[in-house]
Amino acid sequence: MVNTLQRYLLKQFFFASASTVCLFVIVLIIGNAIKEILPLLASGKIEWSFFFDTLFHLIPSMIAYALPLGMLTATLLVLGRLSAQNELIAMKASGLSLYYIIAPLLFIASLGTIFSLWVNFHWGPHSITYYRTALSNVIRQKPLQFIQAGTFVKDFPGYMFYIEKKHNDWVDQCWLWELDSQQASGVNVFLHSEKGFLRYDESSNSIILTLMQGVGEKYTTHANGEFEAQQIVFDNTSVALPLKTLLGNSTFHKRLGYMTLHEIMKERKRATSWAGKIIANLEIQKEAVMSFAILSLILIAIPLGIKLSRAETSANIVLAVALALSFYFIVMAISWLESKPTLRPDILIWLPNVVFQCLGIVLFKQALKH
Repeated sequence: MVNTLQRYLLKQFFFASASTVCLFVIVLIIGNAIKEILPLLASGKIEWSFFFDTLFHLIPSMIAYALPLGMLTATLLVLGRLSAQNELIAMKASGLSLYYIIAPLLFIASLGTIFSLWVNFHWGPHSITYYRTALSNVIRQKPLQFIQAGTFVKDFPGYMFYIEKKHNDWVDQCWLWELDSQQASGVNVFLHSEKGFLRYDESSNSIILTLMQGVGEKYTTHANGEFEAQQIVFDNTSVALPLKTLLGNSTFHKRLGYMTLHEIMKERKRATSWAGKIIANLEIQKEAVMSFAILSLILIAIPLGIKLSRAETSANIVLAVALALSFYFIVMAISWLESKPTLRPDILIWLPNVVFQCLGIVLFKQALKH
């Protein structure tokens, strides 16, 4: 039966966990936003609604990493503060054992593990698939957004152009330079057209810029160093602007890391080789390991939080990040063995959990003696 003290500890740990998990989710989302989405927003290539929608769908995939780190930090913060303020000593003096004191923490950690399993195997894959698909389709759906009027566009290798006005798929007053470093002028061809239009070509993953009824110049540098400009008049001409350098391939290929548990099991069943089945097993076990990382990290954090007696938030956060990063590094290192199925990486992937839990138990037994 839960008494007043355990309700107090439950409340302290729950709100500390919620706060730290939200903090790390925000930090991870900002990191991804700066890397992939914010440049597109800043250049006007996507709208605010798309920006916030994609960020929202990043949350589940970030929770998978933020939950272990956040709950680990919360454990160090709560126990460190209780220890620093001698509240733990008072609890022990009242006849309460450490098992009794940490029971609320382990209860919430168990709930966090179950929630993390659901996130990793269901909610997360659906959300990250939506996010990646949205980024892949944003060009195809609105290619004109990637062509900005009133500015020199230099995003496409080999070309630079300037559009004065644009409306829908049509552009007015367009100047285009085909760049060539071997030419003395640095330009191979210059074109100007009063009108043109844009379209997306799926087969080549390119934006096709068609210029109509324009003029231009073709530049040639002769072997003797002389420079020649030849006048050009055209009815219409098209230039393919490849998009791969902006957002990669136009289509999103769903890899194992973006699949739900049911989808991974179907892939494992379809695998014709033993190595293919091991790779599918590894992905399943990796997601499970990341969920049980919550318990593993908290088992270490409990004795450390009691022993270190630190109430400083910054020190505890640094310690939590160091522990979590070491855990994640071992998991990643073992994941790299997927090309060597004979080493059974799908079994070795549980090594960090085993090591951290055993170390946590040893440290906790030492804490019981004091």
